Amino acid sequence: MNSQISAATTLAHAAARTNWSTCPAIVRTKLLHLVLDAIAVIAGAANHSTMKSLAAQIAPHDGPSTFIAEKRGGSTRETILLNAATTTVLQRQDGYAHAKGHPASQLVPVLLALSERGEAEPERMLSAIMAGYEVGARVGIALGGVPPWLHDNGNWATIGTAAGAAHFLSDGDETVIEAAIDGAASLALSFDRFTTAAGATMHHLYPAMATTHALAVAEGAAAGLTSLPGSLEQFYGPRLGAAFDDDKLIECINDGAWSQYEILNGYFKLHPSCAHLHGVNDAVETLIAQHSITEDQIERVDVATFGEAMEIDSPAPCNDLAARFSAKATVAAAIRHGSLTDDGLLDLGALAPLMEKITAKHDPDLDQHIPEGRPGVVRITLTDGRCVEHTVIHPRGTPKVNATEEERRGKALLLLGQHYGENGAIEVEAAVMALGEAGTIAELTAAMRR
Repeated sequence: MNSQISAATTLAHAAARTNWSTCPAIVRTKLLHLVLDAIAVIAGAANHSTMKSLAAQIAPHDGPSTFIAEKRGGSTRETILLNAATTTVLQRQDGYAHAKGHPASQLVPVLLALSERGEAEPERMLSAIMAGYEVGARVGIALGGVPPWLHDNGNWATIGTAAGAAHFLSDGDETVIEAAIDGAASLALSFDRFTTAAGATMHHLYPAMATTHALAVAEGAAAGLTSLPGSLEQFYGPRLGAAFDDDKLIECINDGAWSQYEILNGYFKLHPSCAHLHGVNDAVETLIAQHSITEDQIERVDVATFGEAMEIDSPAPCNDLAARFSAKATVAAAIRHGSLTDDGLLDLGALAPLMEKITAKHDPDLDQHIPEGRPGVVRITLTDGRCVEHTVIHPRGTPKVNATEEERRGKALLLLGQHYGENGAIEVEAAVMALGEAGTIAELTAAMRR
C-alpha cells in the first residue's frame, strides 16, 4: 500500500461517495431486506426474560428513537443499547460470508435511532448503512480471520458502524468518515469469545457496547476530534487480525468508488443457533423431512462438523443461550419438535434423554470448506436398524445457497409477529420496504410503536 495514503483515506473517499439512489437495484433490495431482518430479529427477542429485565433498568420516558417492540421511545443511546443487545438473544442476527461478524445487526440499531432523532430522509439513513457495511466488510476481509479468543461482536463491524454513523452525522464528509475509521481502530474493542457457549448472558452487552462505542467515535469525529492516520493498518490490523493483509483493505475500490458490493455476501440466518451449526441443523431437518423421523425411533445420532464449531460447542448447555451453541441440543430439539425453533430450546430437561443418544465430533476433512462453508454431517441410526445420513456444506441462507423470498420473508414475519401480530408484522414489513420508494422514517416509527 502507498505509505503516503492511509487505508482510511481511501475507504472514506469511497464511503463518502456512497449513495443509495445510485447503487444497483440488487444492492438496494439486499440492504432493505437486511434492515427488515434486523428489526425482526430484535422484535422476536424483545419479550425474552433477559431483555425484559434489561429494559426495566431504563427509566420510562419518551424520546425520539424507538425501542423496537416496546411501544415507546427513548433517548438515542438508550434505544441503541437495548435494540443492539436484543439482536444476540435468539442468535438469528445477520452474518457476512467472508469474515465472521454481524454488520447489519450493528449498523441498523445505530442508524435507525439517529434517523428517528433527526427525522432524516430514508436515503440518508440507507446511504450511511451501505457505506458502513462496505467499509466494515473490507476490514473484516483484510484481518484474515481473528484470534481464537476474540468474539465476532465488537471487532471489524464496529469500525464499519463508526464509519456509517459518521457518514450520517456529517452528511457524507469524507474527512469526518476518515477520522471515524482510524479513530475506531485506535479505540479497538476485544470481547471474550467463550461467553456464549457458557450461557453467560452478559454476552448480550457485546453488541450493545460495540454500537454505543461506534456512535461515540462518530460523534467525536463529527465534532472535530482527530485520529492518528494509519491506525487501521498499523495498530488495529496487526494486533487483532490472524493473517492481516493491509492491501485487502482497499481491494475492489476503483476510481474512488466501490467496484464490488460486499453487502451481497451478507446472509440471513434461518436457524436460531450459532451459524457454525447451520450445516448440522440443515442436515438433520432434511433427514427428518425425508424419512418422517420421530423421537421414539432414535437409537443414536452421530454428528460431525468442522473444528471451529466444536471449539465453541456447548455439550451440556445450562440455558437457551448456551443451547444455541450446542450441536446436541439443536439436533435434539429439531428431532423432538420436527424442526429447530426458539421454543424448542427452552426446555432443556425435556431434551436431555435424547441428547444422551447424540455424539458430536470434529471431522478434520470438513475443515477445508470453511470459512464460506459451514459443513455438517448427521447420521441417524433408527431402532429398526436403518441408518440414514446427510451432509450439508453450504447451509441455506448463505450466498452459496441464498435464502428464498419465502424463507427470508417467512423469518421476518414470524419474528415480527411475536409482538406485532400478523397484521402488524405486515405493516412493519411494508414500512421498511417503502423506504426505498416514497416511505418515510416517521411511517416506520409509527408502525414499530404499535
